[in-house]
Amino acid sequence: MSTKKLGQIKELLALTLLGALSSASGYLLLEDASQGFIAKHGNPIIHAYYNFANVSHHPLNALAIFLVPALWLLALLTSHRIPRIVLDFFGGFFVFRMVIGLIFVNALLFVPAASPRLLLGQILVFIPFFSMAWGWLLWRIDCWGNGPAGQTITIAEAKESITSFDYYHASIYSVVNQGKSSFAGVTRLGRSLCLLHNLMLINLLGLALARAYGLLQKML
Repeated sequence: MSTKKLGQIKELLALTLLGALSSASGYLLLEDASQGFIAKHGNPIIHAYYNFANVSHHPLNALAIFLVPALWLLALLTSHRIPRIVLDFFGGFFVFRMVIGLIFVNALLFVPAASPRLLLGQILVFIPFFSMAWGWLLWRIDCWGNGPAGQTITIAEAKESITSFDYYHASIYSVVNQGKSSFAGVTRLGRSLCLLHNLMLINLLGLALARAYGLLQKML
């Protein structure tokens, strides 16, 4: 198996995991909606968030039933490579959903949550979804046009040649390391992305603490 083919299989694995995390996040939100959460809150932000989850969740699941298995068959059983635009479409969609989701999760902080399940889901599902989405985005931008890694963004912990794994690892480690980012920008674009990543990461960790406190209150 060629190196490029193996790289596509690894990326497809990461995108499949991103899709599973995204679907789990949407499922938790829609389950709360079915239990009357929207009916209890007339806030337009709440309605907008659940409408977004509904619009982006069900079509993606239906598409995944047919397209994702087809992509895996193409990647594993044939010598043909998956078109770059297909993988970029899925990755870009997940990044978009992560950004919109983070905005709405911030807004939901000012509204009492409907159940402990929603609070726990926001902590356990959205954090890995956030980490994987940023890992894919930074890897994709740094290796744009199949260029060598490290020209736009560097990773402090990477002692050897940087691979796609290092971007996901560094993104997850940034969360585990209490917001201390493992990424550093080389170019203006890289520094801007790292600044945005740091700001969103700090925001996410603050939300996680707030939600953990809310979950504790619900359980007591």
